[in-house]
Amino acid sequence: MRQKDILIEKRGEIGFLILNHPETGNLLNEELFNRISRTLEELNVDDEVRLIIIKGAGDNFCMGGDVARIVTLDKLEARNFFLSLVEMYKTFHKIDKPSIAMVYGYATGGGMGVALSCDLIVASEDARFGSTAINAGLFCLNTSGVMLPRIVGGKKALEMGLTGDLVSAQEAKRLGIVNKVVPKEMLEPATMALAQKILSKNPVAIVMGRRNFYNCADMEYDKGLEHSAEIFALLAATDEAKKRMRAFLEKRKPSYKQVGRK
Repeated sequence: MRQKDILIEKRGEIGFLILNHPETGNLLNEELFNRISRTLEELNVDDEVRLIIIKGAGDNFCMGGDVARIVTLDKLEARNFFLSLVEMYKTFHKIDKPSIAMVYGYATGGGMGVALSCDLIVASEDARFGSTAINAGLFCLNTSGVMLPRIVGGKKALEMGLTGDLVSAQEAKRLGIVNKVVPKEMLEPATMALAQKILSKNPVAIVMGRRNFYNCADMEYDKGLEHSAEIFALLAATDEAKKRMRAFLEKRKPSYKQVGRK
């Protein structure tokens, strides 16, 4: 593993996590899973960073797990490999900072899982998504079995997993996988514009609202509503929320103050 297989760049309050192995299509292995998780955790405690953008170097976002590595693993090693993959996926939701996947080229297999783990996805028109492990004799159990059914429904998720077919960026948007599709030359400006729009909002509301979103995902409907009401009450009572509500009522922009992670 090269020392710079992951790069970090900072632009104001935005931190970029860049997968930097372009000659392989940014293929993933267990060491990289762990390093991505650690990098996300480092960015999460960096008070200069309020939002994280994930991108791949070269022509592709990420073409998934390294099959040449997986084929060498025994049962225990394979278990550790895929548990490390899952821990990486989970880290995206454990941190308090929003993440946006900036996708061009291929986002397939575990690479599609990385994109789906981000809160939002902006894709270029040439982007392609797929649960493609079936083409290598495996199956995208995480993406097709857990992630995609919650977005596209069971039938479509299973079709994607069983066929390994690629989905265009526009089709991915229609299915609800992607938030925005733009020409390739506009991908970074569009992603940055979305990031800046989010950063202009109440940072306390972003942290609490996002956390509540994921906490409620597996709750029963009534419990989710009740939990959300409790969090809403806490949020509405914060100084930052009151300041912004007053600005809203007075039809003026609230004064901006950077808020670090609490």
